[in-house]
Amino acid sequence: MNHCFKWLLIIISALLYSFTAQGNTITLSDFSGGSLGKYVYYFQEQEQQLSVNQAIARFQSPVSQGKSDSIALGIGTNPVWLKFSIDNDLLLADDYRLAVETPWLDYIDTWLLVNGELVRHVKGGDSVPFDQRPMPYRFYAFEHTFPPGTTQVYMRVETLAPMAIPIRFSQVNDAISRDISSSYQYGFLYGIMMSLALYNFILFLLIRQKEYGLYSLYLIGFVLNSLSYTGQLHTMITDDYGVYFQDWTDIFLMITYSVAGLHFAKTLLDTKAYAPKLDKFVTWITIVIPSGMVLGFILNQLVFSVTLAFILNCGFVTLFVAMGGYALKANKPFAMIFLFSSVTAAICITISTLAVAGVLIPYNDYTFKAIEVGMAFEAVLLAVILARQFRMAKLDKLVAQKFARTDMLTQLNNRRGFQEVIQPIWQSVIREQRDASVVLIDLDYFKKINDEYGHDVGDIALVEIAKCINHTARKGDISARWGGEEFILFLPETNCLQAQFQAERLRKAISKTTIVAGRHTITLTASFGVAGSQNHQLFDMALGDLPLEALINNADRALYSAKGLGKNKVHVLEAMAGSS
Repeated sequence: MNHCFKWLLIIISALLYSFTAQGNTITLSDFSGGSLGKYVYYFQEQEQQLSVNQAIARFQSPVSQGKSDSIALGIGTNPVWLKFSIDNDLLLADDYRLAVETPWLDYIDTWLLVNGELVRHVKGGDSVPFDQRPMPYRFYAFEHTFPPGTTQVYMRVETLAPMAIPIRFSQVNDAISRDISSSYQYGFLYGIMMSLALYNFILFLLIRQKEYGLYSLYLIGFVLNSLSYTGQLHTMITDDYGVYFQDWTDIFLMITYSVAGLHFAKTLLDTKAYAPKLDKFVTWITIVIPSGMVLGFILNQLVFSVTLAFILNCGFVTLFVAMGGYALKANKPFAMIFLFSSVTAAICITISTLAVAGVLIPYNDYTFKAIEVGMAFEAVLLAVILARQFRMAKLDKLVAQKFARTDMLTQLNNRRGFQEVIQPIWQSVIREQRDASVVLIDLDYFKKINDEYGHDVGDIALVEIAKCINHTARKGDISARWGGEEFILFLPETNCLQAQFQAERLRKAISKTTIVAGRHTITLTASFGVAGSQNHQLFDMALGDLPLEALINNADRALYSAKGLGKNKVHVLEAMAGSS
C-alpha cells in the first residue's frame, strides 16, 4: 500500500511539474494573438534590484501565475519580474509585436533568450523620451522576428503609478490593423464629446449661464485626460520632461474633468436648494483633494498624489450618482435622465477599472474602452438635458414676455403690449402716408354692475366684452384693454369713415352680448370715440407729423363727447373737411 502511494505521489508531482513547465509557454500554432496575462509567471523584488541572471534563478522557486489577461499589483508597489515563453513550432521565422498596453509604466526592460543565450535586450517605458523608445508608439512595444524553437522572455517593470501590466502579443500585420481600428473608435468618441463641448461653450459665451461653460470644460478635460492615460497625448509631446511627467499629467488632467464635472452637476441640479449638506460636501471635495494633490506635487510625492487622484475619481462617480438620486427625490426636472446617465457612466468606469486591475472582468479592447463609451453616452444625455433646459428657458422667457404684454383677465394686450405691437406699424403708416384710425371703447354704467352683482360678475363681463371685440375685429386690427372698463382698437389701412363703420358694428355686437349672473341676465352697452385719417390727413396736421399719442388723445376726446351725448353712441372727432 505504501509503495503504491509513493508512486502515486511521484506521478502527481511529475504532472504538476509538466504543467508548471509548460503553463507559461505560448505555442504559435495554437495562439492567434491576444493578451498573455494567464501565461505569465511573476514575482516582485523585495529589497534590491536584481540582475536578469538573478531573476532567472529566482524563477526556479515558487512564483505567482497570472489569473487574468492583465497583471495588476496596485499603486506604488515594488518592481515586478515576469516570465513567459514563445514556442515557434511553425518552423518559419515570423515578425510579432510585443506590447505592454499601459502607457504610464516608468521603466520596462525585456530580455529575449534562446537556448539560454541573450539575443536581445529592449529598454523602454514612459521614462524614456518618445524618440528614443523601441518604436514610435503610445505604449511600450517592440517588434521581433521569433526563430523556430523556444524563446524565453523575461521582463522587469517598475513604476510608482498603478502597476497594471496588460501584455499583448500578435503578428505585426494584425497589430497594425488593430491600431487603425482603435484610432477610428477613439476618433469617433472624441469627436462626439468635442463637438458637444464646442457647441455648449458657444452657448455659454452667448447666454452666460455657467452650467454650459462647466459642461464644456468637463468634456474637454475628460478628452485630454483620456488622450493622456491612453498615451496618445504623449506621442505629440515628445520632449523629455522627466521620468514622471506623464504620471503627473494624467492625475492633474483627472482633477480638471472631475472638479468641472462635479461643479457642473451642482449647478445643473441646483443641489444647494434641496441638499445643502451634499452641496457643501461636493464643494469641500473639489477643494481639499486637489489641494492635497498639489501639495504632493510640491513635495514630489507621486504615490500620495496618485492615491488622492483615484479617491477623487471614485468620489466623482459616487457623488454624481448621489446628486442624481437627491434630484430625483426632490422632483427636479431631468433628474431621471441625469441619474440614468450617471449610473451608466459609473458602470462603464467600473468595468474599465476592474479590467485594468485584472479583477473579475477580462481585459480586452472593449473593457478597456468602456470608460470612453460610458462617458460619451453620458455626455450625449447631459447635452439632451442642457438642450431641453435651454428650450425651457426660452419658453419661460417667451411666457414672461407675453405676460408682461398681456392683460391677465381678458388676455388682450395691455398698454405696454399695445405700444410694442403698434410702434413698428405706426412707423410704416407714417413713412408710407397710409390710412390709420384709433377707436376707444368705454363700457356704460359698468360701476353699477360691480356694485350690484360684485366684482366677480364684473370680471366675467370684461372677459365677454373682450371676446366680442376679438370676434368682431378684422384681421390686422389690434385690440387692448386700456384700463378698467376701457378698451382700444388700432385699425391700420382704415380711414376715419371706415373706422366709424367698424365701431358701429362693434357697438351693436356689444349691445347684443348677454352675461349670466346667477338668476340674472345682464346686458351692456358701450360708448365709442373714433379718430383717424381722412385723405391721409388728421385735422390741421399732416399724418407724417402726428404722433400716435395725439391720435389716441383725439379718440379720447371723441369718446368724451359720445358719453356726453347719452352713451351707447359712436362719435367721430370733426376733421378739417368736416365730419360728424
